Amino acid sequence: METDVVVIGLGSAGSMALWQLAKRDVRTIGVEQFGIGHARGSYAGDSRLFRSAVHEGPRFVPMLARARELWFELEHDSGRHLYDECGALQIGDAGSGGLLKSIASAEQFDLPHEILDAAALRSRYPQHRVDDHTVAVLDHRAGSLYPEASVMAAVETAKSHGAQVLTNTEVIDFDEAGGRLQIITDHGTIACDKVVVATGSWTTRLRPDLKGFLSIIPLSLTWFMPRHPQMFTPERFPVFIRDEDGVHLYGTPSHDSYSIKVATEPLWPAIGSPDEVPEFSRADLTRIGSWAANFLPDLNPEPVKYSMHHELCTPGDLPLVDLDADTGMLLLTAFSGRGFKFAPVYGQIAADLITGTPTDLYDPSFALSAQHR
Repeated sequence: METDVVVIGLGSAGSMALWQLAKRDVRTIGVEQFGIGHARGSYAGDSRLFRSAVHEGPRFVPMLARARELWFELEHDSGRHLYDECGALQIGDAGSGGLLKSIASAEQFDLPHEILDAAALRSRYPQHRVDDHTVAVLDHRAGSLYPEASVMAAVETAKSHGAQVLTNTEVIDFDEAGGRLQIITDHGTIACDKVVVATGSWTTRLRPDLKGFLSIIPLSLTWFMPRHPQMFTPERFPVFIRDEDGVHLYGTPSHDSYSIKVATEPLWPAIGSPDEVPEFSRADLTRIGSWAANFLPDLNPEPVKYSMHHELCTPGDLPLVDLDADTGMLLLTAFSGRGFKFAPVYGQIAADLITGTPTDLYDPSFALSAQHR
């Protein structure tokens, strides 16, 4: 079997890279060790937040603007509903650094937004418990993404442009022969000129040299049942991030008519592989439930759903985007829990780097290379 480019891993970034390459009529084969949209990916879990005004810094805003365009493009091309632009509330203490950075990025790029004081929050979003010192920035170009559907949409659209897809196929190793890369799988070998390694938390299986540089962090997700679910639809309840009283919470509106996602930052130490994700204890669930009900009093504090996932992180939480010109291998991984909203733009960057297309989206300061370890 032979092709021009192989994309290994068809999750958040790999599916989008496959789509972007296939759109350019690049002969491409995507290889996935599980099925498409499988439940073990870092992207899994019903919903992901999209924001345009971000506290991570204004340098990311142009990338997010392009990502938003691509999300709408993928919706159109695939015919799938992938994104509810219901807005995003970043809530915290007045004067907190994260809020000030988000406001600065919104103002610098003239993004539609509002600053809400405690009284305005109580009036417009009574779902949230608000103290007198609480303020928020409402980002209007933000909302909730559907990750499993998005991965499926990108892969199916790539196939419509001619990409081939191999599922339930594990890549075991790489080799070189006759000046071409040999991708060795458990079902045979694929010869290609270039390869995109988008294997997420499984990256060190193929690149053991990156062990010790990359870490896998457990990611916990929890859903709670509101007593008045009509208050938590996308039309009435924006996605949110809250940082108050030493607690970090984020969440999305109801997508199933009876529950909303309210989750917290990772509470567990790094693990050795995705097979080692921990289980929730009763104490874990009780603690997260008490936080959720404290800030959103309409919620019953007992989770109706919960799941444990994983995310691949770098020491500085910057993504690993690194093209080795000698081997033709592009690493596209380790998004440190911040990657899904950027996913289609990372796919475009991958296609630009693989095809040698000039791009103003990729700035090496946004990312790490494998040589930085």
